[in-house]
Amino acid sequence: MSDGGLSPGGLGRVALLGTGLIGGSFAAALKRHGLASRIIAFSAGDAQAALQMGLVDEVVDSAQVAVAGCDAVVLAAPVSVNIALLEQIGRALPPGVLLTDVSSVKLGVVEAARRHLGEALPGFVPCHPIAGSERSGPQAADADLFAGRTVILSPLATSEPSQVTRLEQIWQRFGARVLRLSPQEHDRVYALVSHWPHAVGFALAAAVAGNRIDDALVGQGLLDLTRTAASSPELWADILLQNAQPVLQAAELVADELAAIRDAVERGDRAALAALFSRAAAWRNRLG
Repeated sequence: MSDGGLSPGGLGRVALLGTGLIGGSFAAALKRHGLASRIIAFSAGDAQAALQMGLVDEVVDSAQVAVAGCDAVVLAAPVSVNIALLEQIGRALPPGVLLTDVSSVKLGVVEAARRHLGEALPGFVPCHPIAGSERSGPQAADADLFAGRTVILSPLATSEPSQVTRLEQIWQRFGARVLRLSPQEHDRVYALVSHWPHAVGFALAAAVAGNRIDDALVGQGLLDLTRTAASSPELWADILLQNAQPVLQAAELVADELAAIRDAVERGDRAALAALFSRAAAWRNRLG
């Protein structure tokens, strides 16, 4: 199915279902490294913009048409949309196709794949690039977005090992560091290190916004803390709801720490505050 001239280890003909920041950046990186012979896009919103920018080669009007005859399929829409797409494309996938997703939540996508992929399930290799921006849409696409970043692969027991290796090598060609986590562990970890922190950023920004504070009084510290609040509200609402139980557990952990800080402030306990802050600072300073 692939055209001549494709770099060794490439993906051939690729169906890209979702052309936002991550999908657009994935397409840009494929083109930068010569790893796709043709990229066919389907998206409910911004596929035409991706086409005009040269990120994709063709836009079609359905997911089923996009995946027909493809060597690889990338689900790059919001999590709930990726789950719906799996039902739509399950019977249309060509034999031997590599199917992956770039969702921030894994278990819901995995459960949908098991329900709908049938004989195509061995070609499914879930993944999650730990990369992004407050900007969104194909206009924010960056071929270097994944360079130096971590990508989590969450292969299933049913995943074909050769497809796992193939996808891992693609990410490595992009300059990414590839790690592996089970879908369950992925969702537990990222609820705490990503999903709930985004919610905290939104909450802090909303609290300040509701108190009529002059923008000129806001310093860089608050801007750093609320950087994630400039992200897509719809996207992050979807992520939190799709990973609800691990997110609620993460919320409890953060609430416990906030309660300890509040209690120390109420008691005027400088030593307790310093001890808690020192533990937090040691972890943060270790990261650089």
